[in-house]
Amino acid sequence: MVEVDKMTDKDKKELNRPPGYYSKGERSRVIRVNKDHPYYRTSNKGNISEPRLIMAEHLGRNLTNDDIVYIKDGDHSNMSVDNLVVLTKREYHNIQTCARLERAVERINSKISVYKQRIIDSGIDPVTLTKDNPDARYREVDRDREAYDRSRRYRGEVEE
Repeated sequence: MVEVDKMTDKDKKELNRPPGYYSKGERSRVIRVNKDHPYYRTSNKGNISEPRLIMAEHLGRNLTNDDIVYIKDGDHSNMSVDNLVVLTKREYHNIQTCARLERAVERINSKISVYKQRIIDSGIDPVTLTKDNPDARYREVDRDREAYDRSRRYRGEVEE
């Protein structure tokens, strides 16, 4: 047996861990249940996640394979019944797809704002996509005036 003073942090955690469960990192705890447990059918060969066990006890029935227990706020340490909801696989898939698309929209909007700022920094108006250069504006006015004068000379309105 290892002395308490010489124990590592991992050994101390093993001592504090209640029997019958193991952790999957940031995910929910997995609890080990016996075959005579009323919710053994909800489990996977005796292993059942903590939220699944809580909802099975709350509903008073075994959950089916199609039932998924979803944690509303995403905090796996908050296992209150108000924070858990039972969904079908299709409903869960719709929620995950919506969340993935919202993250994609955020990434795209951030890229758009970066490129708009680059356009503004280079002196281009992002609405009209024309460079706001006073010299260019005067050149356009001169070009239009010359075209107008040429058309008048061509029609014979102005004598040279």
